[in-house]
Parts: sequence; structure tokens; C-alpha cells
Amino acid sequence: MSLNIRVERGVTVLSNFGRLMNDPKHFDAAADVADRLDLGEREFVMEMNGVHETGASFLGLLMTISREIRRRGGDVVLARPSPAIRRLVLDMQLDDFWDVFDTLDDAIEFYRRHDDPTVD
Repeated sequence: MSLNIRVERGVTVLSNFGRLMNDPKHFDAAADVADRLDLGEREFVMEMNGVHETGASFLGLLMTISREIRRRGGDVVLARPSPAIRRLVLDMQLDDFWDVFDTLDDAIEFYRRHDDPTVD
């Protein structure tokens, strides 16, 4: 099962990470994101619900995707973190690398506030 990609209110949402790592084609996820960047998409949310196991390969994939998005002028945040993702972010001190939001709506709203300086 591959990475799910959808656009909600102008923000690209990446999901299905919990099942993605069990797919031998999980490395294709970075190429799928690069395709979206080629289309001009720059605001991304990685939806992390359903992720029960993390490890070096999983963290490497998230870092690869995040670095490519940022290298090409975009931004990426995490939403709906599972307990395993919360632990990973805290244990690895990655809260400076990703903003983390409890809900998808909060993550999308982050971009709307960022895009419109008149919104508090």
C-alpha cells in the first residue's frame, strides 16, 4: 500500500505512513512527494495517526521527505501524531524540526495563519 496524497484546503496531506513501511515500495514515497513539488505544491502535512512502530528506516524516510520539501522552498508539519510518533519527536528532540499538531484542521490552520498575516 503506497503513500496516500490528497489536497485539503490548498494543503497537501500525506498519509498512510503506518502501512507504508510494510510495503517494499516505501522508497517510492519520496518520488511521489517530488512529483507534487514539481506541480508547485509547497505546504505539506504528514498525517501520523496509525503509526505504531518507528525505527531508523521510518525516521530516514520522514527526514528524506521533509528535507526535499524544504530544499525546494516548501514546509512540512506533522498532524495527528500517534503515541509512537509523540515519543519519537520527544526522545529524538525533533520538535525544532517539525511543528506538531493534534488535528489536521490545526495543521491546515497553521498554514492559513502563515499565509495571511492579518489572522491572529
